[in-house]
Amino acid sequence: MAEIPAAHDNPSRLGRFIQNYSGFLSSFVIGVAGLVATSIWQFRQAQNAERQQASEQAIARTKADNDWRIARAEILGKNLSVLSLQGPQSVDQRFGVLLSLTRGNILDPELAVSYALELGRDNPTYMRVVLAGTANKNYTQLEQAFALTCMQRFGVEKRAEVCKDDKLAERSEAIAQLVADELDAAIASGETGKGPMGLLREERAVQAHPTKMAWLFETYLQNLYERRQWSEIESFERFSTGARLVAALVLATARTGELVTSAEGDLLKKFHAERRHWLAGYMFSRTCDSECRAKLMQAMLSSYGEAQGDYNDVFKRLLTAPRGEAGIALAELHARLLWCQVDADDLAEFRDSVLVPTLTAACADPKFDAGLLEDLAAMAALVPEPTASSTEDATAASFAAAWKQMVVALEKRGERFQKAFTNRLARARRERANPPPMIKKQNFCNAERVDSTGGSQLDQ
Repeated sequence: MAEIPAAHDNPSRLGRFIQNYSGFLSSFVIGVAGLVATSIWQFRQAQNAERQQASEQAIARTKADNDWRIARAEILGKNLSVLSLQGPQSVDQRFGVLLSLTRGNILDPELAVSYALELGRDNPTYMRVVLAGTANKNYTQLEQAFALTCMQRFGVEKRAEVCKDDKLAERSEAIAQLVADELDAAIASGETGKGPMGLLREERAVQAHPTKMAWLFETYLQNLYERRQWSEIESFERFSTGARLVAALVLATARTGELVTSAEGDLLKKFHAERRHWLAGYMFSRTCDSECRAKLMQAMLSSYGEAQGDYNDVFKRLLTAPRGEAGIALAELHARLLWCQVDADDLAEFRDSVLVPTLTAACADPKFDAGLLEDLAAMAALVPEPTASSTEDATAASFAAAWKQMVVALEKRGERFQKAFTNRLARARRERANPPPMIKKQNFCNAERVDSTGGSQLDQ
């Protein structure tokens, strides 16, 4: 019987190939392994070279930055003494240095704005040029530096200590013009939401300073109004509720005085009416609390004469509103009347068109709140009584007659309300003649009024 060969005695083709060419395979494997190892080594060397190059570049950049910081510090050190100078005699020198530093991005933007605002005390034009060339400036700095004059705050200009910021009027005007220029540039570039508009993004921020915000954007909005750029005005109003509030305060009473056609006159009348209606609704909305109403009342009272009667209904509603809604506003209105912080002509119009008719109607209403009626009677004692002689016109005579009718109505309503009027009248005279120390700075009753020529006169 034949013997069957073992499996290992009859190798396969692969086995025979390995047996016959074992040296070649050993060399091939070793070669491949060497090639792989060489490739890995070269790859790692390339990575190391890359890292070293990146490290050298980072070191070079850091060195360059450090060298620039050192150079910038040396430049600043040489010029800080110039920037720290004050007074008109150093204006040109400070302007040249500051302009060079800002254009070279050597100064931090906030520091550049600070120096520019200080420069603006002596030369607002130079300040505006520097600010226009300052990139990434903080507009909150500009808003905080914008100082309201007494005319803007109260609608009357007096030589009183509270009006000390009037000397910054030209600087504030330059800031407002800068805001207008940058908003125009933003519109041209299609970036209307950037730049100064950021100040109006938060409704609460506008509510905190509505008068300041209105005057800060007044130049821009008035320019749009005079050029009849209705779409740009609507775009401004759509930006935020704060922007719409500012536009309403500025444009609700805007008057240019130019001759217009009847069709355009109707359009303008509708334009103003829409913003007055919105402002009145906003003032008594849920988003505007009692403090917000008080600040809006201040703004409207200061421009009461310019409104030409547009604010009468709002003030009548304010005077008769519950104390929870309008208590702060009525208290501030009382203070403005007591310390004569209202223009004489505006005060007379407010008295004849709002206060007297409101108080007379309240006396005739038996359901009207007694405490509020007493407050209105005391407020009426703070305004001058209208006078009418035989030489005056019928309108003045009618106002004097309305005043007498109001006094009679108070007497008929009860002794409590008549006393509230007479007692407040006597006390107001004493307080105005000898105000408390903390009020003397704000008392306009005995202060000189600045006339249109820059002189002064004492209100009678």
